This record gives sequence, structure tokens and C-alpha cells, in this order.
Amino acid sequence: MRQRAVRAGALLAILTFGVSTSAVPSRSSFDEICRRSLAGRPGAAVVLQVSDGTLLGSAGGDVLGRKVTTPGSAIKPFVLELALEHQRIPTDLTLACRRHLTIAGKRLDCTHQDIHASYDATEALALSCNSYFAAVGSRLEPGELERRYRELGFTNKTALVRNESYGRVVEARSMEDRQLLALGAAGIEITPLELATAYARLARAVENPTKAQSIVFDGLKASTEGGLGHTASIREMAVAGKTGTASDAGKVRTHAWFAGYAPADHPKIVVVVYLETGTGSVDAASVAHDIFKAYADSRR
Repeated sequence: MRQRAVRAGALLAILTFGVSTSAVPSRSSFDEICRRSLAGRPGAAVVLQVSDGTLLGSAGGDVLGRKVTTPGSAIKPFVLELALEHQRIPTDLTLACRRHLTIAGKRLDCTHQDIHASYDATEALALSCNSYFAAVGSRLEPGELERRYRELGFTNKTALVRNESYGRVVEARSMEDRQLLALGAAGIEITPLELATAYARLARAVENPTKAQSIVFDGLKASTEGGLGHTASIREMAVAGKTGTASDAGKVRTHAWFAGYAPADHPKIVVVVYLETGTGSVDAASVAHDIFKAYADSRR
């Protein structure tokens, strides 16, 4: 606790040195916040301005725009939005959690607490229920999710940095492929910057959402309030976001994601964290917590 307090104090000093606390932190300040929050861990962190997708700060060098890897559960908000928008599932759909899940030989057991026997869409997103989202993936039409991923920019450069790579989306040829694609476990690989720009686009709809988006936004808030993303929450400001833990083919160790925005009801910034090793709910969310905390302190 003492180490976290010291680190938070150092980040606040970076933000407020030479500027009014009511001002938006400078690019150099956000760069330093991201660097210190990563604390030497291999990976990347990025902060975008929600209103126009401007890059406010980052750390992680080549990893930020060149690392192409599976997003895991960080992709689930877009899957849920698509399914609700196209009425592939009813807004009040409740499904039982099977807990243990294997798809095409991949073990994808749910890691959330067994709070209830079944979950609605908001709860499933907050708890990142793989059982629920595998069922959602099976109800999507062939090619539907692939098109949405491309529309979100997951196969394009963001033009935010130089020498940038871009992600790939593979057409699902079976029901199992479609389920894995919906879980972000296979069939899609993206960069941290691509995920950040997609979340910025999503966050721009928070203040005037469709019915489908409202359910997604409620799930992202619930995730940080008591779901798998709770480690990213801060006292000073409500945040919203989603964790992700995934592994690449042939690798045992998992990599970690957190993607979210703040303030939750009036988003100004998007934060995406990618770590080469770890879990989203603990490791990546902890880095995001420090970035959100420094930003909130700068606004006081």
C-alpha cells in the first residue's frame, strides 16, 4: 500500500508540475505517467482523447503499434454490441454459465466467481463469462463478426505512430471458429493502438447511446465496480472498462489487457494497457488504475 501511495504521489507531481490542475495534462506528462505505471514491465500503455482519438501519451515503444496478438476478452463489448444491435439475442437474454468450456481443443473455463447460476448481458460482460459469449458467438450469422471487426479498424493502421503494423481477422469456417472469434481467443490479432482507437469510438457514444450500447456501457461500468475489472477502479472518479487474458498458439504463458475510459458517464480519455505476461484482471488493470488515478488527481 505504501509503495502504491508513493507512486501515485509521484505521478501527481508529474501532472501538476508547472501547470494548472484544471488543465489537461501535456503529452510529455502522459508519456511519463504511462512509463511509470508500467514500472518496467514488458508491454505498452496508451492514452487517447475520446473526442477525436488524439494520442495524449504512451509508453512501450514498438510494442504499442507493432505487437499483433490475440485480444482475449477485451473484445467482448464489440461482440455484445453487434449481437444486440442485429437482434441476434434479445436484450433480456439470460444464460446459464457452464463454468467449464472447451472449444476446438482450447480450454476456456470461466474464471469469475460463481455468483449466480445464470447471467444477463450486463452481468456476463462485467464477469467476462466465456460460456455466455460462446453462446452469443454461435447465434451470429457467418461473416457478421468479421465484418464488424474490420469496420472497427482491426485490420488497418491507426496512423498514430510511425512504422505501424496492423491486425488480421480470419474468416470463421465453422461454428467453433465463430465462438473462438467472439471470445477473442483465435481468428483475430490486433495491436494495442487498434484496440485503443476502437474503444475511443465506442466511448464517444456514451452520452447518447442506443439501447444496445446502453447495455454494453452498463456492463463496462459493472466490470470496474465489482466485476473482473475492479482492480482498475479509483475512488476519485468512476471508470469503465474490460480486461482480457489470452495466449498465442503454442505458448503457455498468458498476456494481459485492460481497455477502458473515464469518467464513465462523460468519457474524456481512453486507456489501454497490454502486458507481455500476466492476467488482465490483476496485472493490466493495476497499471490502468495508476493511470486513471493520476488523471483524476490532475483534475482536482
